[in-house]
Amino acid sequence: MLEGEKPMFICGRFKRVALQRKIFRNFCSHFFCLSILLKYLRLAISLNRALFSLLVVIATLFPHSKVGAWEVNTHRELTEQAIKINEAELNAYLINNLGLEGGLNASVMGGRPRDLMIQGSGNEDNAPRYLRHFHEPITNRGLLNGTFDSSINWSLRALGDQEWSWSDAREYYFKALTSESKDDRDKYWGKTFRALGQVMHLLQDSANPSHVRDDPHPFDDGLHDYMERKSVDSYIGGGIFRPNPSMLEQVGATRAEPFSNLFDRNVYSGSNPQVTLGTDIGVTEYTNANFFTDDTIPGQASIFNAEIKYPTVTELVPAPIPSPYLTLPRLGSAAFFGARTAKLTGNKAVAKFLLTNTNLDLLGQLKLDDVVYEAQAQNLIPRAVGYSAAVLSYFFRGDILLKKSEYRMCSNPDGTFQPGGHLEVDIEVPSNLLLEGQGAFYYDLPNGSRVSTGEGPIGPTDIELGERIYFLLSQLSFFKPIQWTIVFQGEMGPGAKEPRAVVALSGKAPWVDVKCPI
Repeated sequence: MLEGEKPMFICGRFKRVALQRKIFRNFCSHFFCLSILLKYLRLAISLNRALFSLLVVIATLFPHSKVGAWEVNTHRELTEQAIKINEAELNAYLINNLGLEGGLNASVMGGRPRDLMIQGSGNEDNAPRYLRHFHEPITNRGLLNGTFDSSINWSLRALGDQEWSWSDAREYYFKALTSESKDDRDKYWGKTFRALGQVMHLLQDSANPSHVRDDPHPFDDGLHDYMERKSVDSYIGGGIFRPNPSMLEQVGATRAEPFSNLFDRNVYSGSNPQVTLGTDIGVTEYTNANFFTDDTIPGQASIFNAEIKYPTVTELVPAPIPSPYLTLPRLGSAAFFGARTAKLTGNKAVAKFLLTNTNLDLLGQLKLDDVVYEAQAQNLIPRAVGYSAAVLSYFFRGDILLKKSEYRMCSNPDGTFQPGGHLEVDIEVPSNLLLEGQGAFYYDLPNGSRVSTGEGPIGPTDIELGERIYFLLSQLSFFKPIQWTIVFQGEMGPGAKEPRAVVALSGKAPWVDVKCPI
């Protein structure tokens, strides 16, 4: 340093270089250019990984860090599209099965269900939650080789551990159906939909390569930045990619819960990338096996997850001349834009590759740019939407069949009514749900309070094919139709059972005037 020169002048020099690389985040003077130092430190293979991990953790706690897989607005758009895909079915289920008047546009505490899910998918990136949004499917570990919980474990944390897990969503759902006061039910409806938005966020992150290749990207992520300038809607015109529903009827591969299969089915071992192209694969497996990140290109100096082998550099095929891009054959032909995987930099590198059609010495010669990010988005955005939509389909599943709903009161010849009306509800539970747990019957008072008539055990022997369940209440004295709700909580299929699942049916029994015998 020159005599009299301040340390900030050195940072200024770094800043000018860093701005060209789009990594400087405007806090150089306060943190001694940590963002720039990290960028160059991670190119040094000799750097101790534990030390680097510590630096990354520190960096991700800074407010300008970019550890999120997608920008908040991108997450909100992904969730909005997932809702649109399911809108007709979900709206009908909320109104007809659950008695939520207005469905996705109902008024619950905090706003409308659709808005709360969209907001929730943005809220999930609040610090420090984003440190648990990573899952590397080969080792089944979270960020920094398992320093933090993987996104699968985070999504399935026990009730109350992190407030917005799948388990919490189930509990809020149960309380939204069973709480005594209308205000409490509205509160828990609001929390149910927010929690679902936050869970969908985790599947969306799994469609970003950085989050499945253990690349913490604290200050820059090319695909994240690229999608910040794009609209999700422009990538789903050709349709979305839906996972096979049968995955959710099988015991989880990384955890027992079937829901975990949406993330990872443990089919991809790290050496069989072709299996990731099917519809019955976890989204982390597909993303890990087929897409580079800026810092996980094999053979190019990086300390991030060097054990990830695919895509391999040797399997890439050049796009038609004069394109400088390399393509991945399993994603499409060399001329297919969506198969573009990396760019060869430098004329010498291009000539060498085209002349020999081998790729044995490309160290430091591959990079990702907007053309590659566009190809990634074409493949990954439809999956982010489709897997998010699967969350809603699985959460609100199970159609209980209504056979009869009637509220009878006996009238005398003089027009008066005898005390004690009778409410009868007759339902049929599909046998494939394999319900085993507790069932309860509720009815609503005119002031909106919900009254429980008690609960009892329900098991497979109680719900056989074609068998119906009757609920009969007497001594009711309302002169209007009665709102009723039946709620089951426990293990539920179809197929492999989800623990603490909830299924319900709500309806309004019409008031029937039955003439009393003379």
